[in-house]
Amino acid sequence: MATRVMGFIGLGALFLVISPTIRQTVLDAIGAIDHEFEVYAPYSYVAGVMMILLMLIISFHRGAQPR
Repeated sequence: MATRVMGFIGLGALFLVISPTIRQTVLDAIGAIDHEFEVYAPYSYVAGVMMILLMLIISFHRGAQPR
């Protein structure tokens, strides 16, 4: 499982290194999200933390279910 995750991260990073246009698109999207966080702060930070916590709860719940 860990090797699969590391492989996906490595391939994603390699793809961003190779393709400058996609890298710029990703950086622009991150910048736009950051700008929206600053415009609607502090509500957006609270919503972001709640979203991350919800995703963690869902993933841990699914991981704890018997197979």
